[in-house]
Amino acid sequence: MPVIGLTVARALGLALARGGERPAVRCGERLLTYSDLDQASNRLANALLALGLARGDRLAVVLHNCPEYIVVALACAKSGLVMVPHNYRFTADEYAFQLEDCGAGLLIYSERFADAVLPAAARIPGLHRVCHGRPAAGDLDTLEGLVQSAASTRPGASVGEEDTFYLGYTSGTTGLPKGALVTQRNRALAYHYWALEFGIREDDVALHTGPFHHTAPFTFVLTQLYMGGQIVILDHFDIDLVVSTIERERATWGFLVPYMLDRLIDRAEVARRHNLSSFRMIVSGASALPTRTKEQILGVFPGVDLHEFYGATEAGVIANLRPIDQMRKTRCVGRPVFDTEIEIRDDSGARVAAGETGDIWLRGPTVFSGYYNAPEKTQAVFSGDWCTLGDAGRMDEEGFVYILDRRKDLIKSGGVNVFPVEIEEVLRAETSVEDVAVIGVPDSVWGEAVHAVVVRRAGQSVDANALAGVCRNKLAGYKVPKSFEFRSALPRNANGKVLKRVLREEFVERTCSVPV
Repeated sequence: MPVIGLTVARALGLALARGGERPAVRCGERLLTYSDLDQASNRLANALLALGLARGDRLAVVLHNCPEYIVVALACAKSGLVMVPHNYRFTADEYAFQLEDCGAGLLIYSERFADAVLPAAARIPGLHRVCHGRPAAGDLDTLEGLVQSAASTRPGASVGEEDTFYLGYTSGTTGLPKGALVTQRNRALAYHYWALEFGIREDDVALHTGPFHHTAPFTFVLTQLYMGGQIVILDHFDIDLVVSTIERERATWGFLVPYMLDRLIDRAEVARRHNLSSFRMIVSGASALPTRTKEQILGVFPGVDLHEFYGATEAGVIANLRPIDQMRKTRCVGRPVFDTEIEIRDDSGARVAAGETGDIWLRGPTVFSGYYNAPEKTQAVFSGDWCTLGDAGRMDEEGFVYILDRRKDLIKSGGVNVFPVEIEEVLRAETSVEDVAVIGVPDSVWGEAVHAVVVRRAGQSVDANALAGVCRNKLAGYKVPKSFEFRSALPRNANGKVLKRVLREEFVERTCSVPV
């Protein structure tokens, strides 16, 4: 008897048919039903295949948050094309690198990003373009034109569960981005697991404001479609818009990274002027959620279920700290999610005892298949069917995981390992500190010295000596920063992660020291 393959095409195709004329996506004044999404994605899939694209070809996407982003993803799933999301904040050089690296045959881009996209695309021989909006000279068509030109019947492409659904580039916080291969089977299972883990329901109204070119925000969008319900899209993050939209649309949950939650706390008086009683769940990820932020956000949204997960482009959600454990597990990312295993290993690859620090290794059906056209990088992170993503952590006796830092962010000072997150937690607890990042910088005596980059809270005038004293009271001497730097803001990527690599490079450039 033949086995039915697990594919995004089938999973979301069935969900769209089941949803029918129910509301699916709202963006501003626009409302699309499940039937609208189904027909539009069929039309686009047929149009893309008519252009000569074939199963396995890469389709690059540079779009803002909009319903068309979802239509493109569904069309790729149905046609067997590989979707390659690109960061809409890239420069022309960054676009050119990623477009060339992925080998895209077609680029779908928003008119608003043309100034950076077009010069980059011109460097890639044979790359064709389709514009969402007003087309430029040389574009094949508009996205709207493609959708209108083709039949709405289901495309006849053959799609298998081991086919690549999308090529997700890592955020590049520690170096050049790498393209992670994510299969149809991988993502179809992820929608099922995420719905189970977070309790995403058919009657939910999900608010999404994070950039869709990042894995988590967009996978949550497709998970909600998989389960039914409605998605409300904001094309950018704005506190007033977020709280007014929750009230108006009676949104029930949202994915909000720590940076967004900190801004909500800063504007708590704005939030309290709105009726937010419908908002039952917040899912946080992308970077560690400081304890202070966690406590304060529960004050802004009393009774909300707060989840904090550990995940990666290469593996989706790996572990999750559920609401019931939030207050008893500090600086913890929870237990492994469904069908995922985690081990902590030492440098020799041996598993360590509970409570000991080591490298985080994981395996499960949502782990990626490897890096595109980079066998040496793939080999470096796999050992059999186990994978490591360069993070250091520990696991307690109950099986809860604690992320200490990325291996590349680990500071080795005088031969001793220093985990920046410990120092950042102490400094963030100070009311005078708005934000902080701790990095290792070159030092002629210790090899690396601990350096803290601090953003003062508005109206505060705390200095380096005072903060060093706070650290000395709570940390071992070797963990106390040797130097402090004060800034108005920290460099972050579009998903809120602090770009520590940039901070290190800027420090080296200023001090004319040896490269990090």
